Amino acid sequence: MYLLTMEISEIAEAAARLREAVSGGGVDFKLVRVDLRRRQVEFQLDLESAECADCVLPADALQKMADSALKRSHPGNYAVLIDDPRAEGESLKDASEGAVPQAGATPRFPDSVLRVVDPCAAAAVNDADPGPTLDSLAGKRIGFRVDVLWRSWDWVVDEWAAGLRAIGAVPVIWRRSQGLDGEAGRDQNASYGEFLASVDAVVCGLANCGSCTSWTVKDAVTALSAGLPTVAVATAHFRPLAQTLAAQYGRSGLRVHQLPYPLDIRPEPDVREMGREHFADFITQFTAANVAVI
Repeated sequence: MYLLTMEISEIAEAAARLREAVSGGGVDFKLVRVDLRRRQVEFQLDLESAECADCVLPADALQKMADSALKRSHPGNYAVLIDDPRAEGESLKDASEGAVPQAGATPRFPDSVLRVVDPCAAAAVNDADPGPTLDSLAGKRIGFRVDVLWRSWDWVVDEWAAGLRAIGAVPVIWRRSQGLDGEAGRDQNASYGEFLASVDAVVCGLANCGSCTSWTVKDAVTALSAGLPTVAVATAHFRPLAQTLAAQYGRSGLRVHQLPYPLDIRPEPDVREMGREHFADFITQFTAANVAVI
């Protein structure tokens, strides 16, 4: 299906879902226009009133997510453009004055507009299966993937680990340092692979900002694809983004457990109490109905 034959209302509906996933806290991600002649769908990222600009997905990740989400529901030969204030150079309006992209060709845009490398690329095959469950927790090794960002997530994991020990499970902690590249990144990914091989189920967190949501979901999808019962954990504000990214990575069925937002500014006793309150619901995310939780 090509953009020229698509209903504007259908694109608007898909754009509204993207806006819900990205916007919030003063951030707005809005559809600017659908240019049928040039076969372009144009968005604008507005950070003017953003409470936390760093909580937005990095520019390249935002581009990939938007492109993937639209092409998944509306395949076709069209470009997805984002006017992102974090990029330098000319505006999206200037870019839209360029030539109409030919079928199979890569559009040429100024550096301020992120490029879709292959506007004809097929959407990734999606798996809506949430994955396996555990029939028993006793004696099982439950892996917690934590990060270097959110102390509140450490407190929640501490409470959940205590609850698991009480029912005979063995919690195992692995910590991700986001953004490492080169040899350090390869070493950490190898370490994560070893961690996955050592556990029976995985809990990935915390999706509580743009980049950390991306990393959380990536690691959760890796665990799920390895055949492990997996739960990603996101705060309420970032759950829509987590679910959108899971679909982008081909696993829309990924289980996502939601914690309150904001979380990290709460006092430690309050966070720990909240963690205890969420324990039973968290366990039922990836356990069979007959598993007892006390």
